[in-house]
Amino acid sequence: MASATLASSWTTTTHATEGGGSNYPVGVNTLLSGVQPPPGSHIYVYLQAYEATTLEGNNGSPTASVSEFSLHAQAAAFRLSHVWRDVTFLGATLESRTNIPFVNLDLHFDAHTPKGTVYKSGTATGLSDLTVGPLFLGWHLGNLHQILGLEFFLPTGSYDTSRLVNPGRHYYSMQPNYAVTWMPVPNVEFSARALYSINSVNHATDYHSGNEFIVDYNAGFRFTPMWQIGVSGYFYRQVTDDTQHGQSVNGNGNRGEVLAVGPSIAYGTRKFSVALKYQREMMARNRPEGNRIWLQMYMPFQ
Repeated sequence: MASATLASSWTTTTHATEGGGSNYPVGVNTLLSGVQPPPGSHIYVYLQAYEATTLEGNNGSPTASVSEFSLHAQAAAFRLSHVWRDVTFLGATLESRTNIPFVNLDLHFDAHTPKGTVYKSGTATGLSDLTVGPLFLGWHLGNLHQILGLEFFLPTGSYDTSRLVNPGRHYYSMQPNYAVTWMPVPNVEFSARALYSINSVNHATDYHSGNEFIVDYNAGFRFTPMWQIGVSGYFYRQVTDDTQHGQSVNGNGNRGEVLAVGPSIAYGTRKFSVALKYQREMMARNRPEGNRIWLQMYMPFQ
């Protein structure tokens, strides 16, 4: 599955990466993530809803600097994919992708400052940051499928330092990624997609979000030729410090971490597929901890 940007930013220094978000929408590329579609053009539609009522600190407990935390986010994204006919490289078929995401964000909380408690709130709706994947290599070796690619996140979403939340993150990201799907028997699937996000500096704030390592995963059982149930989720870990004005942020680099798991159900044919996924976050550090729901659809249009 493709990436659809979900971004949120707020002006406090108690959460991983700037605003505690990421260009990459964790948990999206789970089912059949290593399977490249056949030659031709394809469209994927992703609808996401996320809700969090706690903001975890560096020790994995709710941060003392914020209370009454509430983040609600919805996203709709469209991935356009083209697998090139009669073109191969190193035995792989070639694919190009682009992702067009839109978000709706609602955030409010009480911030505890030396001068007292301050209520903060903000909303934002609009185009988020586009993703361009110029080249993906896909290998299909019996029951083992693999995809290797590189994506770029472009700061096309609206951004204003005076706003509490923004549709865009105002920096570039480069993400090499590798996905694999193994079907040891025809009705059992194990899939994973790993990526490493290298983030540039937000020049509006001189904030440099740390690099991120992310794994989306799925284990599924197909109980009829078209229906599958399974377990999917993601693991997120920030591997370098956040910095601002050249200094590590918050004394510990604000390194975020979270694990998510939940059930999924999918229906698919060669001409159409749809999946519904629920993912519960746990073990969060320096970021919100909440619940995520995905509704994903696919169809070819060649």
